[in-house]
Amino acid sequence: MKRIYFLHGFMGTGQTHFEQQIAYFKKEYDIIVMDLPGHGTSEDAAAVEYIEQATVSLINRIRETGPGHLVGLSLGASLAIQVALKAPELVGGIILTGYTPVVPEELTDVMAQQYTYFLDIKQHEPLIAAQFEDLHGTRWQETMQRVLHQMTFRYPTMTKQSLQHLQAPVFILNGMVQEHEVTGASRFQREYPNTQIHLIPDAGHTANLDQPDLFNHHLNRVLQQSNE
Repeated sequence: MKRIYFLHGFMGTGQTHFEQQIAYFKKEYDIIVMDLPGHGTSEDAAAVEYIEQATVSLINRIRETGPGHLVGLSLGASLAIQVALKAPELVGGIILTGYTPVVPEELTDVMAQQYTYFLDIKQHEPLIAAQFEDLHGTRWQETMQRVLHQMTFRYPTMTKQSLQHLQAPVFILNGMVQEHEVTGASRFQREYPNTQIHLIPDAGHTANLDQPDLFNHHLNRVLQQSNE
Protein backbone atom coordinates (compact mmCIF):
# COMPACT_ATOMS: atom_id res chain seq x y z
CA MET A 1 0.00 0.00 0.00
CA LYS A 2 2.04 2.91 -1.33
CA ARG A 3 -0.21 5.82 -0.36
CA ILE A 4 0.29 8.15 2.62
CA TYR A 5 -2.27 10.54 4.05
CA PHE A 6 -0.73 13.29 6.18
CA LEU A 7 -3.09 14.65 8.86
CA HIS A 8 -1.86 17.88 10.39
CA GLY A 9 -2.20 19.28 13.88
CA PHE A 10 -4.08 22.17 15.50
CA MET A 11 -3.94 25.42 13.49
CA GLY A 12 -1.51 23.98 10.98
CA THR A 13 -1.93 22.70 7.44
CA GLY A 14 -0.76 19.56 5.74
CA GLN A 15 1.96 21.52 3.96
CA THR A 16 3.25 23.50 6.95
CA HIS A 17 3.32 20.57 9.35
CA PHE A 18 4.66 17.92 6.96
CA GLU A 19 6.72 19.83 4.41
CA GLN A 20 9.89 17.83 5.03
CA GLN A 21 8.09 14.49 5.05
CA ILE A 22 6.33 15.32 1.78
CA ALA A 23 9.65 16.17 0.13
CA TYR A 24 11.27 12.98 1.45
CA PHE A 25 8.56 10.48 0.50
CA LYS A 26 7.00 11.95 -2.65
CA LYS A 27 9.16 9.95 -5.07
CA GLU A 28 8.21 6.57 -3.61
CA TYR A 29 4.65 7.15 -2.40
CA ASP A 30 1.39 8.67 -3.50
CA ILE A 31 1.20 11.59 -1.07
CA ILE A 32 -2.20 12.96 -0.06
CA VAL A 33 -2.13 16.17 1.97
CA MET A 34 -5.47 17.20 3.39
CA ASP A 35 -6.37 20.36 5.27
CA LEU A 36 -8.84 19.63 8.06
CA PRO A 37 -12.14 21.55 8.37
CA GLY A 38 -11.54 25.19 9.26
CA HIS A 39 -7.88 24.96 8.27
CA GLY A 40 -5.92 26.05 5.22
CA THR A 41 -7.63 25.34 1.91
CA SER A 42 -10.56 23.35 3.37
CA GLU A 43 -13.91 24.73 2.23
CA ASP A 44 -15.63 23.53 5.40
CA ALA A 45 -15.90 25.69 8.51
CA ALA A 46 -15.05 24.03 11.83
CA ALA A 47 -18.09 22.54 13.54
CA VAL A 48 -18.73 22.49 17.28
CA GLU A 49 -18.54 18.69 17.22
CA TYR A 50 -15.18 18.92 15.55
CA ILE A 51 -13.81 15.39 15.93
CA GLU A 52 -16.97 13.88 14.47
CA GLN A 53 -17.03 16.36 11.60
CA ALA A 54 -13.36 15.95 10.71
CA THR A 55 -13.55 12.15 10.91
CA VAL A 56 -16.45 12.01 8.45
CA SER A 57 -14.67 14.46 6.15
CA LEU A 58 -11.51 12.35 6.13
CA ILE A 59 -13.36 9.09 5.54
CA ASN A 60 -15.22 10.58 2.59
CA ARG A 61 -11.98 11.84 1.03
CA ILE A 62 -10.14 8.55 1.57
CA ARG A 63 -13.02 6.60 0.03
CA GLU A 64 -12.62 8.74 -3.10
CA THR A 65 -8.84 8.34 -3.32
CA GLY A 66 -8.23 4.86 -1.97
CA PRO A 67 -6.80 3.12 1.12
CA GLY A 68 -3.46 4.11 2.57
CA HIS A 69 -1.39 4.71 5.66
CA LEU A 70 -2.38 7.58 7.94
CA VAL A 71 0.34 9.76 9.46
CA GLY A 72 -1.16 12.03 12.10
CA LEU A 73 0.36 14.79 14.23
CA SER A 74 -1.37 15.67 17.51
CA LEU A 75 -4.96 16.49 16.47
CA GLY A 76 -4.31 14.56 13.27
CA ALA A 77 -3.18 11.55 15.32
CA SER A 78 -6.46 11.48 17.23
CA LEU A 79 -8.34 11.70 13.94
CA ALA A 80 -6.28 8.90 12.38
CA ILE A 81 -7.45 6.56 15.13
CA GLN A 82 -11.07 7.64 14.67
CA VAL A 83 -10.88 6.95 10.93
CA ALA A 84 -9.33 3.52 11.52
CA LEU A 85 -12.05 2.62 14.01
CA LYS A 86 -14.92 3.69 11.78
CA ALA A 87 -13.56 2.64 8.38
CA PRO A 88 -10.91 -0.07 8.96
CA GLU A 89 -10.98 -1.16 5.31
CA LEU A 90 -9.43 2.19 4.34
CA VAL A 91 -6.41 2.06 6.66
CA GLY A 92 -3.27 0.00 6.17
CA GLY A 93 -1.54 1.36 9.23
CA ILE A 94 -1.50 4.33 11.60
CA ILE A 95 1.59 6.36 12.41
CA LEU A 96 1.10 8.75 15.33
CA THR A 97 3.32 11.56 16.60
CA GLY A 98 2.74 14.16 19.30
CA TYR A 99 0.12 11.82 20.68
CA THR A 100 -1.20 10.62 24.02
CA PRO A 101 -4.33 8.49 24.46
CA VAL A 102 -5.39 10.41 27.55
CA VAL A 103 -4.67 13.81 29.10
CA PRO A 104 -2.99 13.26 32.48
CA GLU A 105 -4.88 14.74 35.40
CA GLU A 106 -1.92 16.94 36.31
CA LEU A 107 -2.17 18.66 32.90
CA THR A 108 -5.88 19.49 32.92
CA ASP A 109 -5.38 22.86 34.62
CA VAL A 110 -2.49 23.69 32.31
CA MET A 111 -4.62 22.94 29.26
CA ALA A 112 -7.49 25.05 30.60
CA GLN A 113 -5.06 27.96 31.07
CA GLN A 114 -3.75 27.39 27.55
CA TYR A 115 -7.31 27.50 26.22
CA THR A 116 -7.91 30.89 27.86
CA TYR A 117 -4.56 32.19 26.59
CA PHE A 118 -5.27 31.18 23.00
CA LEU A 119 -8.68 32.84 23.00
CA ASP A 120 -6.90 36.16 23.46
CA ILE A 121 -3.89 35.38 21.31
CA LYS A 122 -4.30 38.52 19.19
CA GLN A 123 -3.18 40.51 22.22
CA HIS A 124 -0.62 38.03 23.55
CA GLU A 125 1.01 37.02 20.26
CA PRO A 126 -0.07 39.32 17.40
CA LEU A 127 2.48 37.86 14.98
CA ILE A 128 1.17 34.33 15.53
CA ALA A 129 -2.40 35.60 15.14
CA ALA A 130 -1.41 37.17 11.83
CA GLN A 131 0.12 33.88 10.70
CA PHE A 132 -3.08 32.06 11.58
CA GLU A 133 -5.09 34.51 9.49
CA ASP A 134 -2.71 34.08 6.56
CA LEU A 135 -3.07 30.30 6.73
CA HIS A 136 -6.77 29.95 7.51
CA GLY A 137 -8.44 33.23 6.56
CA THR A 138 -10.79 35.28 8.66
CA ARG A 139 -12.41 32.15 10.13
CA TRP A 140 -9.26 31.31 12.08
CA GLN A 141 -10.61 32.44 15.47
CA GLU A 142 -13.72 30.31 15.17
CA THR A 143 -11.61 27.33 14.14
CA MET A 144 -9.22 27.84 17.02
CA GLN A 145 -11.98 28.16 19.62
CA ARG A 146 -13.97 25.13 18.45
CA VAL A 147 -11.03 22.77 17.99
CA LEU A 148 -9.30 23.83 21.17
CA HIS A 149 -12.48 23.60 23.22
CA GLN A 150 -13.00 19.99 22.18
CA MET A 151 -9.37 18.96 22.63
CA THR A 152 -9.21 20.70 26.03
CA PHE A 153 -12.53 19.79 27.62
CA ARG A 154 -13.68 16.76 25.60
CA TYR A 155 -10.46 15.08 24.61
CA PRO A 156 -11.00 11.87 22.56
CA THR A 157 -9.56 9.55 25.20
CA MET A 158 -8.63 6.04 24.08
CA THR A 159 -9.02 3.06 26.40
CA LYS A 160 -8.82 -0.70 25.98
CA GLN A 161 -12.58 -0.78 25.50
CA SER A 162 -12.64 1.98 22.88
CA LEU A 163 -9.76 0.34 21.00
CA GLN A 164 -11.24 -3.16 20.94
CA HIS A 165 -12.44 -2.80 17.34
CA LEU A 166 -9.20 -1.30 16.02
CA GLN A 167 -7.60 -3.54 13.40
CA ALA A 168 -4.71 -1.59 11.89
CA PRO A 169 -1.16 -1.79 13.22
CA VAL A 170 -0.12 1.33 15.13
CA PHE A 171 3.30 2.94 15.19
CA ILE A 172 3.99 5.76 17.64
CA LEU A 173 6.88 8.11 16.80
CA ASN A 174 6.72 10.49 19.75
CA GLY A 175 9.51 12.76 20.90
CA MET A 176 11.30 12.03 24.14
CA VAL A 177 11.07 15.53 25.65
CA GLN A 178 7.40 15.49 26.64
CA GLU A 179 7.17 13.01 29.51
CA HIS A 180 3.40 12.59 29.24
CA GLU A 181 3.76 11.62 25.58
CA VAL A 182 6.43 9.05 26.42
CA THR A 183 4.24 7.48 29.10
CA GLY A 184 1.19 7.91 26.87
CA ALA A 185 2.82 5.83 24.14
CA SER A 186 3.50 3.03 26.61
CA ARG A 187 -0.05 3.22 27.90
CA PHE A 188 -1.44 2.94 24.39
CA GLN A 189 0.73 -0.12 23.73
CA ARG A 190 -0.59 -1.80 26.88
CA GLU A 191 -4.17 -1.16 25.79
CA TYR A 192 -3.52 -2.14 22.16
CA PRO A 193 -0.60 -4.59 21.86
CA ASN A 194 -0.39 -4.33 18.06
CA THR A 195 1.62 -1.15 18.62
CA GLN A 196 5.28 -0.38 18.05
CA ILE A 197 6.99 2.60 19.67
CA HIS A 198 10.00 4.50 18.36
CA LEU A 199 10.92 7.52 20.51
CA ILE A 200 12.75 10.42 18.87
CA PRO A 201 15.54 11.96 21.02
CA ASP A 202 15.78 15.75 21.41
CA ALA A 203 12.27 16.14 20.03
CA GLY A 204 9.13 17.48 21.66
CA HIS A 205 5.47 17.52 20.68
CA THR A 206 6.26 18.01 16.98
CA ALA A 207 8.95 15.37 16.51
CA ASN A 208 8.65 15.45 12.73
CA LEU A 209 9.52 19.16 12.77
CA ASP A 210 12.09 19.03 15.59
CA GLN A 211 14.09 16.10 14.18
CA PRO A 212 12.91 15.63 10.59
CA ASP A 213 15.79 13.45 9.39
CA LEU A 214 15.49 11.00 12.26
CA PHE A 215 11.70 11.03 12.05
CA ASN A 216 11.81 10.33 8.32
CA HIS A 217 14.24 7.45 8.92
CA HIS A 218 11.88 5.80 11.40
CA LEU A 219 8.82 6.51 9.29
CA ASN A 220 10.50 5.00 6.23
CA ARG A 221 11.29 1.81 8.16
CA VAL A 222 7.73 1.62 9.44
CA LEU A 223 6.28 2.02 5.95
CA GLN A 224 8.64 -0.57 4.50
CA GLN A 225 7.66 -3.00 7.23
CA SER A 226 3.98 -2.37 6.64
CA ASN A 227 4.34 -2.91 2.90
CA GLU A 228 6.17 -6.24 3.19
